[in-house]
Amino acid sequence: MSQSFTWIDVAGNRAQYTVSERDHHNDFHWSTDQGDRGVAPSFEEAQYRARTVLKESMATNRRSDEASRVAQYSSRWR
Repeated sequence: MSQSFTWIDVAGNRAQYTVSERDHHNDFHWSTDQGDRGVAPSFEEAQYRARTVLKESMATNRRSDEASRVAQYSSRWR
């Protein structure tokens, strides 16, 4: 069994992550809808790691989008 969560960043972008119940090795597996995966020793740690990966990924995407908009805007005024 697993639990799915939605993470919403400051810009309103959404992403999903899932944390599975403890497996036979006493580990908690997590994954994101962006393809990231990992293992953690506790449910809370699995949530933390999944959210951290999503936050970093979404922040990188926002910076990339912002850089593209700035480049596009500045090229019009050259």
